[in-house]
Amino acid sequence: MANKLALVIYDTKYGSTEQVAHWVAEGIGDADIRHVEDVTSLFYDLIVIGSPVYNDAPSSHIMAFLDRYKENLANKRLAVFTVSLPYNMTPERAKSYTGVHGLTELTGKIKGTVIDTKAFLGKVEEKELTALDRLSLRIQYFLKGYELKDANFMDRGAAITWGRKLFELATKAPEPVTKERKDRKIGGSTEVPGHKGNGQKEEKK
Repeated sequence: MANKLALVIYDTKYGSTEQVAHWVAEGIGDADIRHVEDVTSLFYDLIVIGSPVYNDAPSSHIMAFLDRYKENLANKRLAVFTVSLPYNMTPERAKSYTGVHGLTELTGKIKGTVIDTKAFLGKVEEKELTALDRLSLRIQYFLKGYELKDANFMDRGAAITWGRKLFELATKAPEPVTKERKDRKIGGSTEVPGHKGNGQKEEKK
């Protein structure tokens, strides 16, 4: 059986990122989905990587995966998403949430072409937390002037819509390279003529 168009890779702690990953895969339509520790092949046209963000940091398992397979992903098209829930989130703030910090940490590890990124909001349910995590979060919320409460900002529609966007980006025909575009690209290059920076020949993408 031929591989599908995309592979959606995720890590998750309490299930929010896994749920978003399934919704994104649903939007793509032609996608496999794997936990980061169960990935056995990267032979896909598009790799989508999803990470939860805790204490302002992406999943250590996802970061290790990006380090380990940096060269394997170098010539791939990738998309990245995060799932988190800031302390001060409200329905009004949710409208303008960008989650840029977590996304920047992830994309900074990637050598391949990142076609799009997205920060999704997650949820907190105290009854699902371990006793240690519950205590830790209560302390962190208190130190920032907030009280830990159940909250759910999961958005199935947004995740599916983004998945559909990724499908379109991954399958659209490349734009024809006209002489004008070639000249503009060359003229706008920031590369120092005759110098590649690492003494190696530039790879064709």
